[in-house]
Amino acid sequence: MGKKCILVSECTSGDVIAQKIVSKYGAIIAVENTVVNNYIKNKLVTFEIKYIWIYGTSKDESPKVIDATLLKSKKNYKENAIKINELINDLSKGKNINFQRIDEISNSIYSSINDEYYTVKWINELRSADEYSYNHSINVSLYGMLLSKWLFLSEREIKDVAKAGMLHDIGKTKVPIEILNKKGKLNSYEFEEIKKHPFYGYNIVKKVNSISDEVKKAILMHHERTDSSGYPMGINENELSLYSKIIAIVDVYDAITSERVYKKRETPFEAFQIFQNSNIHCFDIHIMNVFLKNLAACYVGSKVLLSNGQSGEIVYIPPHAITEPIISVDSKYIDLSKENSLKITAML
Repeated sequence: MGKKCILVSECTSGDVIAQKIVSKYGAIIAVENTVVNNYIKNKLVTFEIKYIWIYGTSKDESPKVIDATLLKSKKNYKENAIKINELINDLSKGKNINFQRIDEISNSIYSSINDEYYTVKWINELRSADEYSYNHSINVSLYGMLLSKWLFLSEREIKDVAKAGMLHDIGKTKVPIEILNKKGKLNSYEFEEIKKHPFYGYNIVKKVNSISDEVKKAILMHHERTDSSGYPMGINENELSLYSKIIAIVDVYDAITSERVYKKRETPFEAFQIFQNSNIHCFDIHIMNVFLKNLAACYVGSKVLLSNGQSGEIVYIPPHAITEPIISVDSKYIDLSKENSLKITAML
């Protein structure tokens, strides 16, 4: 795919950004594969960005190449989701872990590391209440991979986090199916059974030499919290491993933004609010902020429904106010930080 560096003054609406744009203060203005609009161009000027990288060497080339990348990333998402669920189903039937398949899936997931825009796009589009369990492991693996990238971890560490994401819930294969599929609220006994699944998962992999100790710890600790409010051990922040802190955040984010049989999905922006308010003491604050700020930038260009019934497109997400993006509606810009009566009610 061709790339070229151009002056911001020369870029036009429809150009596709080929490299993340960050201001001199560290603010993420746009991620790779974001389509340039007038609002973003004005922000680039405001932040004194002189040059940007875009895809394509001509106006005709860029859309064709981007469409091919889009289809490939969607195909990879679906194929990896199937493979992970086959792996988990084999474990639930008492079959041995297929280590080669784990490595193959991890490598395939890693191959999309530079397609963060499309990765987030497919995670959000390919959801349904009936397929939460089906998609959750691939989503956590992908979000974990992206967060690891944004934390500047090594390739080996990123692939390990991807493995931890795909395997984090394997302990649920040992939980009674009627508890896992219960549509109503769990009683105290059922919840105690659910809380055992990190132990069950750890016991499945603890003697597997080809799975690193850090991945095993993440499986065991992904429901632990920095304020000791988690389970199964209630340990504190100093005892938590890096991978477990990563998986804990992305696991909760995917659960909040997914449709469940007993609750509706929240929008990404409602999820950001929940993390910044209710969950601020539960997670590593640095890792959480890196995740939210980078992820927020991936939603530029998304279509949304507002609480007044109007639909629009996100044209910019302020780095200092990620819960209140700028929306283009009928050629007008709506700044949600200044419109207290409006909110995003759904992603379209």
